[in-house]
Amino acid sequence: MRRGILAGVALLLTAGSLQAGSLSLSEAMRQAARTSFKADAAQLERAKAREDTAQIRSLYLPELHFEGGHLNLDNQPQLTSAPILFSGMNLGSMVNPLADTSSWCYKVSAQYLVYDFGKRHQALGASRAREEAVGLRENGEIRRTQAEVATRYVALLHIKAQRKVLEQRRKALEDHMKSVQDLFQQGIVARNDLLRTEVALRNLGDAERALDSADAGAREALNVAVGLEPTAPLNLPETLDAPPALPWDEAGCRRLAAQSSDHVKALRAKAKALESQVALRRSDYAPNVVTEAFHSYEQNSYTPHPHESGLYLGISWKVFDGARASKVRQAVSELDLGRREIQEAERQAGNAATAAYRDFQVALQESKTSEANVASAEENLRIVEDQYREGLAQSTDALDAEALLADSRFWLASRRHRAYTQQAALLAVLGEDLPAFYEHSTTKEP
Repeated sequence: MRRGILAGVALLLTAGSLQAGSLSLSEAMRQAARTSFKADAAQLERAKAREDTAQIRSLYLPELHFEGGHLNLDNQPQLTSAPILFSGMNLGSMVNPLADTSSWCYKVSAQYLVYDFGKRHQALGASRAREEAVGLRENGEIRRTQAEVATRYVALLHIKAQRKVLEQRRKALEDHMKSVQDLFQQGIVARNDLLRTEVALRNLGDAERALDSADAGAREALNVAVGLEPTAPLNLPETLDAPPALPWDEAGCRRLAAQSSDHVKALRAKAKALESQVALRRSDYAPNVVTEAFHSYEQNSYTPHPHESGLYLGISWKVFDGARASKVRQAVSELDLGRREIQEAERQAGNAATAAYRDFQVALQESKTSEANVASAEENLRIVEDQYREGLAQSTDALDAEALLADSRFWLASRRHRAYTQQAALLAVLGEDLPAFYEHSTTKEP
C-alpha cells in the first residue's frame, strides 16, 4: 500500500515537472528507469531474488517446533503383568493403569543443523549469484526500454521536423501561387497552372492533418514507454543537436559489448550460480550433524515425572540415493551449457554492437549528404522560380523543384533522428548509462 502511494506521488510530481519545462532526452530516459513497466517489473524480480537468498540464509537458524493439545482415549491404557505363582498356586495376572483417558500434553523442541560440510554455504553462494544475474538481466531490460524511449522521443521530434517542413512547403507554394495569379491576370500563363498549384496546396492540407494524427499517437506511445498516462501533457524541444560523438571505434565497440553487455554479465553470474550448484550436488554425499533440544509434558496421574527434557546430538546421513549421481551429472551439464551460452552471447553482443555502430555511421554520413542536398534543392527552387516568372520555365518545373526541396528536408530530418535511434541501441548493447551519455546533449527550445 505504501509503495503504491509513493508511486502515485512520483507520477504526479513527474506530470507537474513535464508541464513546467521541456523534457530532455536524458530526463525521459531517467523517467523510464523510475516509472516504466520494465522498471517496476525489474524491481519486483529483484525483490523475489532477494527473498530466495533470505530463505537460504534462514538455514543457518534453528527451527522451533511446538505441539500441544488435549487427548481423549476410548479405553484407559493398562499393563497386564505375567501370571503370579505363589506356593505352586497361580494367582493370575495383575492389571495396572498407565495413563488417564483424558489428558493435556505438549512438546517444545529446537532443532539445529550443526554442520553440513558446506552445503548451506554452497546453496547461499548459488542463490546470491542468481540474485546478481537477475539484477543484471533486469538492468539490461531497463536499458532496452530506455533505447525504446529514445526511439519514440526522436520519432516525436521527427514529426515536429516534418511539420516544420510542411510549413516551409506551404509558404513556398503560397508564394508560387501569388506568382501564378499575377502571371495569370496578365495573361501570360494558362489556368491549369492555378489548378496544379491548388491541387498541391490541398494535398499539403491532407499531409498536415495526417501529421496531427501521427503526433497524437507518438505522444501517447512516448508517455506509455516512460510509464505515464497516455494523455499526460508533454513539452519537448523543437529538435536536437547532432548526436554526441562516440569515444570508441568499431573494434572497440565489439570488445566493450563482449565485456560489458548486461546480458553477458547476467550469463556469467548464472554460470557462477551453476558452479555453486555443482558443488552443492556433490556435497550431498556428506552427512549432516544435527542436534535437538526438547521439553515435553503429559498430564498423567500414574507417572511421577510428567515433565521430560532432553538433548540429542547425532548424524543424519543418506547412505544411498540412486538419483544422486544423476543429479551431479545434470548439474555439470547445465554448467557446461551456461559456459557455452556465455561464449555465444559475447559473439552476439559483439555483432549487434558493430551492426549498430555501422548503422550509426551510415546515418551520420547520410545526414551530411542530406544537408548538401537541401542546400542544392533550395538554390534549384530559387532558380526555377526566377525562370518561371520570366517565362523560361513551366509551373510543373517549379512544383517539381519545390517537391524536391521538401523531400530533401524530410530526408535530412529522418537521417538525423535515425542516427539517435541507432546510437541509443548501440549504447544499450554496450551496457552504458544512456541518460548520463546524453546529459550534455543540448536541445533547441521552441
